[in-house]
Amino acid sequence: MYFKNEEDIFKTLNSNIDGLDSKEAKKRLNDYGQNIILNKNKTPLILRFLKQFNDTMIIILLVVAVLLYFYGCFYSHEYTDTIVILFVVFINAIVGFIQEEKSALILKDLKKYETSTSKVKRDDKILIINTKELVPGDIIYLESGETVPADIRILRCENLKVDESALTGESIPVQKSADVLKENLIIQEQKNMLFLGTNITNGKCTGIVVSTGKNSELGKIALSLNEIDRIETPLQLKIKELSKKITLIVFVILIFIFILALINKYTILEIIMLCSSLAVAAIPEGLPTVITITLSVGISNLAKKKTVVKQMQAVETLGAIDIICSDKTGTITQNKMTVKDEYVIDEKMLNYICALCNDGLIYKDKYVGDPTETCLYDYLYNKKINSLNLRKKCERLLDVPFDSDRKMFTTLNKIDDNVYVLCKGSMDSLIEKVNLSKTQKKEVLDKVKNFSKNALRTLGFAYKKLDYVPKNIKELEKEENNLFFAGILGMIDPPRKSVKESVALCKNAGIRPIMITGDGIDTATTIAKDVGIITSDNEAILGSELDKYNDKELEDIVKKYSVYARVNPTHKEKIVFALQSSGKIVAMTGDGVNDAPAIKDAHVGVGMGITGTDVTKSASDIVLMDDSFSTIVVAIEEGRRIYNNIRNNIVFSLSSNFAEIFTIIIGLFTKTTILLPIYILFIDLVTDSIPSICLSFEKSEDGIMNKKPRGINKPLFTPFIKASIAFSAIIETLFVVLTYFISLKMYGQETAMSLALLSMVIQEIVYSLSCRNLKQSVVKQGLFSNKAMNYGLLLIILIELIVFITPVGKLISVTSINISLILVVFLINFMAIFIYELIKPLLVKCFKD
Repeated sequence: MYFKNEEDIFKTLNSNIDGLDSKEAKKRLNDYGQNIILNKNKTPLILRFLKQFNDTMIIILLVVAVLLYFYGCFYSHEYTDTIVILFVVFINAIVGFIQEEKSALILKDLKKYETSTSKVKRDDKILIINTKELVPGDIIYLESGETVPADIRILRCENLKVDESALTGESIPVQKSADVLKENLIIQEQKNMLFLGTNITNGKCTGIVVSTGKNSELGKIALSLNEIDRIETPLQLKIKELSKKITLIVFVILIFIFILALINKYTILEIIMLCSSLAVAAIPEGLPTVITITLSVGISNLAKKKTVVKQMQAVETLGAIDIICSDKTGTITQNKMTVKDEYVIDEKMLNYICALCNDGLIYKDKYVGDPTETCLYDYLYNKKINSLNLRKKCERLLDVPFDSDRKMFTTLNKIDDNVYVLCKGSMDSLIEKVNLSKTQKKEVLDKVKNFSKNALRTLGFAYKKLDYVPKNIKELEKEENNLFFAGILGMIDPPRKSVKESVALCKNAGIRPIMITGDGIDTATTIAKDVGIITSDNEAILGSELDKYNDKELEDIVKKYSVYARVNPTHKEKIVFALQSSGKIVAMTGDGVNDAPAIKDAHVGVGMGITGTDVTKSASDIVLMDDSFSTIVVAIEEGRRIYNNIRNNIVFSLSSNFAEIFTIIIGLFTKTTILLPIYILFIDLVTDSIPSICLSFEKSEDGIMNKKPRGINKPLFTPFIKASIAFSAIIETLFVVLTYFISLKMYGQETAMSLALLSMVIQEIVYSLSCRNLKQSVVKQGLFSNKAMNYGLLLIILIELIVFITPVGKLISVTSINISLILVVFLINFMAIFIYELIKPLLVKCFKD
């Protein structure tokens, strides 16, 4: 519509300047649908819950539970094993489901950009209607401070400026007009169009609705997001790999045990029970729950640090990030224009012009309007000048609006009973209208050049005293000459104070920050240098340059540049894809609709809670409630802590599981029972789960942000991790087996089995303490610094005392044991802590991590 004249527009949309009649509007509402952007169909509640069971290890456990149930039905009439397995599985599902639902509820409160009502002309009357009821062909009226509710072609406008950063990434408000334009223009060049989700900062207009809802530019982007598949996080891929490996190991072990049991003439029922016990022992059924809890703890910590997590798995991925692609406006910068430099000739009159030749609105301590204008109020406030008082005292008599041809704004004001012409605008326009000599003009233009080199947006200020009052705009325009020069102000959207430190922290942690912006390359380069993203202009490139390269060439290009200016949504997607193709884990931040596709493409999409559009938040994995780049860095540190704790948990869980398997196999070879199946379930439910949960609360290791990202291809099971699991499992098994056979000779079978159980419990308590830090001494970490672990281990000890001393133990076939014997076994087994701690440096030295 931007290339059509008014007559053609009315003809195309079958409308006119008097608007639609109610009947036609109703018909079009049925034809086009409501003016809303439909999100992708939400998964039903029951399916979101059932999704928690979509895990290989969980499925195996459910199969085992079913087998044990039928065994109980037809033979043993005992269902304890089945109940315990199902309990563990359902606890995991419930925890994961609740956490994801909580995050979804928080995000519901983040809707921001939608306008509730709109002023339109229908039936030749001005009406206020619900924005959802807007249809193509409606004549609509908009003014400063409003959000554009649909795609609109401007018919009439006065000094209209629009902030289109949500759609284009351009931080400077765009001057609009009703002029007919040529065809084949990109969105940024369509100066006679208003787009859904953008904001009017200045002026007012009459327009005609062209597109609504899903047919708007914003709607098209929102719909395209549904076609983008979520990329699986590194943790998801590695847990899948872990599940497959465990399944294979379990299968091989079961075949081996089945054959061995047949050779030893076990009955079929005994073999089923033995294999079920081994399956339960081999599968770390608590691991999915513990991972979920660890992620939940991270989510809770991030919420306290102004970060809302939508996708639970994204928390861990944060710790693996190699690159942060960040929007400039509002994330790296304050999204607030500020006067940074000045060249003042007449300070008194400059102050008057800043306050009076200004269309920004003042509501108590809040400013509304074009940021370039409202920052002048801040400039005066910092000089202890009250702009509102000046505006009340000095009446505006007339004004000549700013437009793209004049590039200046003029007002006529009364100041101390005198009439003044006050002008501000581009120095290109003002320089020929001021009374300055050639030398003085050169000096002024040199100042402008210096300001521009520092990416400052410059405004010139001039004035003139009149001895009469012009009657209209034409007369006032004639007075825009022989003006007295008052000065120049240089403005910029400055970086947030904490960003420079955060960028340095990123680089120290091996993370490469990249700036992607719709702004010009000079502004982008200056800001990037200021915060330390780049050191040279050669590290910046225009988005249009990217169009020259194919996908393979882009992989090399993105290695060279860390600042991308004048980019559009397609460029952003290309950058993210090229970085991912080169093996990097990418986080993409943004607030505008133009950022949404790239945000969804990235491994971790980061939306903005304050300035972000609803579409962008919907596409994001996490949302920053303070819109700050520094908060991303805090989130990355939390992500690294979470990954370490998950890894520690995996080592703890698998070493315990292998110790159980080794113990059962030794019992099979020696034709004795060391651990009953119910013991294994008891260990898994109590002794495995409580320390695992407590490990989730472990604090960050010292220097965690001094290490490079772990890399997308780094396996979960490094040689170091495999060695840690193997050695600890062997040590646990030795203590348990020795305890059993010594006790067997001294006290008999039943007491020996009970003491073997006690030994296994103590070994897991001891190793859980050691697992708080896999490489350094737990003493250095702080032996009692994890309060959750302290309380957890005390709880385990209390439960064990109840089980081994009181008749409660009979429920799981435990023989009551004398307290002095318990103490002896405890002290002997606790000595293993020294072995675990002593082998740490040897494992670090001998095995690569």
